[in-house]
Amino acid sequence: MKPAWNEAAARSCGSALALRAYSSRLIGSDPALVLHGGGNTSLKLDGTLHVKGSGANLAEVREGDFIALDLAALRALLAEDGLADGELMRRVDDCKRMPGAAKPSVETLLHAVLPHAFVEHAHADAVLAVANVAQGEAACMAAFGESAPLVPYRHSGAALARACKAVFERSATDKTIGLILAFHGVIAFGDTARASHDNLLRLVDMAERYLRHHAKEQVLPEPRDPDLAAASAVCAAASAVAGFPLAMKVVSTPETLAFARRPDLALISQQGPPTPQHAIFTKRVPLIDGDVSGFADRYQAYLDRTLGTAAAGRIDAAPRIVLDPRFGLCSLGVNEHYAGVAAEIYLHDIDIITRAGSHGDYRSASEQDIARAELAYGGFERRVLEQISRLAGKP
Repeated sequence: MKPAWNEAAARSCGSALALRAYSSRLIGSDPALVLHGGGNTSLKLDGTLHVKGSGANLAEVREGDFIALDLAALRALLAEDGLADGELMRRVDDCKRMPGAAKPSVETLLHAVLPHAFVEHAHADAVLAVANVAQGEAACMAAFGESAPLVPYRHSGAALARACKAVFERSATDKTIGLILAFHGVIAFGDTARASHDNLLRLVDMAERYLRHHAKEQVLPEPRDPDLAAASAVCAAASAVAGFPLAMKVVSTPETLAFARRPDLALISQQGPPTPQHAIFTKRVPLIDGDVSGFADRYQAYLDRTLGTAAAGRIDAAPRIVLDPRFGLCSLGVNEHYAGVAAEIYLHDIDIITRAGSHGDYRSASEQDIARAELAYGGFERRVLEQISRLAGKP
């Protein structure tokens, strides 16, 4: 059950920022909207943009986790002609009211360009299942209409903020309560915390109604004991490719077994994740044929053609998701925690891909866009290993 708005709890908030934090926690606590610290929210008040700090968990966010920035200065940055996106993002920090404050969300400029007091950004599964098809624009128009115009995919940061600004100024009407971000998620907004929160849920409900209308019956197999020996063998081979031991988590359910046995698995599973950020934990595609060496060769070729030498030392070519009819889903990670994170994300991916397939041909962002996300947000496993090594070296 997703947490519901509690009017008494909302009234007990002592400030607008406390109310912003309260409604943010409601969103962040629903895994159908936000996964593992993703998503961001903001409040505009007296010329200041309060935006969630980078890395803060939306499910646990408090007033102190919001970073105060000069709203006029942020908007002036985007208005500067010829200023490259990378330079724009570097100069966002100069707009902080307190220079020593934590780093603000990568989507700070997106929040700044929208005129509403409250803005929510989530990665709702149902919205992705509507939008992530070959005819995504038509599907979004049918599901959301004027309520949420579609924004073409752009990498997080300045490019996405510019795209949102352009679409909002061109297409928003008095019926518009949000924006759909292709291969990324959904934006909702409002002039009060309750209105913005409810508008997000309205857009998700629109997506759910559209998907229910197009739903197809799925026949699920009987549960079975997973072949753990087969999963362990794949894990050992993947660890050798990664260069460090990987933990594994096996999820053998009717849903994962059905997905692993789909006759079109080689097509749908190799498109890429519903949003490029998922690849940070799951890699761009899963292993589906048990051939770890072949997967590593193909994945390294993908990294080479999209990133050149930039991925060296940051992204290895070992799989993190394995699909196999003998056990369903096996996720791999640098430790048990991250193996669990990868499993949870891919379970959501299975649901999104399956539901998208009920009304169209599932599609993801381009491999270049996914690789860029892997590079921008990846590398955390190396840091985890370094931390483990330091701790092991202590007396």
